[in-house]
Amino acid sequence: MQNLKQLNIDLKTYLEETTEQFVKDLVQILEGKNADYLDGKSKTDIVAYYFEYEYDDLDISAWSVDQSGTIITNPVLLLTEKEEENDGKESWKALLPEKIWTAASDFQEEYADDDDFDDWWDEYNDEKYELFENWFFDGWKKASEQTNNRVDAYFSIHDTYFKTDLNTLQTINDDEISERYTS
Repeated sequence: MQNLKQLNIDLKTYLEETTEQFVKDLVQILEGKNADYLDGKSKTDIVAYYFEYEYDDLDISAWSVDQSGTIITNPVLLLTEKEEENDGKESWKALLPEKIWTAASDFQEEYADDDDFDDWWDEYNDEKYELFENWFFDGWKKASEQTNNRVDAYFSIHDTYFKTDLNTLQTINDDEISERYTS
C-alpha cells in the first residue's frame, strides 16, 4: 500500500510542475488562439467549452460548441508541451507519467490476488482522481481569472453523462446542459 501512496505523491509533484504550462494552454483555448474552427465558425460562436479526460492515463481533450451543441473546433490535447518525463522515449504521450503508470500496473499484477487488493486499489484511485481534479480546477480558476472568461465550461471523464460545471463546480448532466441552450 505504501507503494501506491508514493505514486500519488509523485503524481502531485508532477502535476505541480506542469501547472504553469497547463494554465498557458487553458488561456490559449479561452482566448481562441490556435483554435481550429470548423465550418466557418469563430470565437463569437462559442457558448461552451468541454474538457474530458481519459480514465486510465488522464489525457485531457478540449473543444468548443455553439448554441445548438454542435462541436465547432477540432479537439486539442492538453498539455501541448509535455515535460520529458519518459527517459527520452518519444512514444509515451499520456499526461500520466510512464513511471507512475508502470509502477501502478506492476503493483496491480503483484497484488491482484490479495484479499485487500480491491480496497487498496480503490483508495489509490480515489486519491489519484481527487489530486488530478483539484489540479484541473485550480488551473481552470487561474486561467479564467487571467482571461476574465465568463463562458460556460464543463469537465468530466470521457463520454460520461455527468459533468462538473467549471463555473460553479456543481455536477450537471447532459440533459441539463442542453436545456441551457434551447430554452
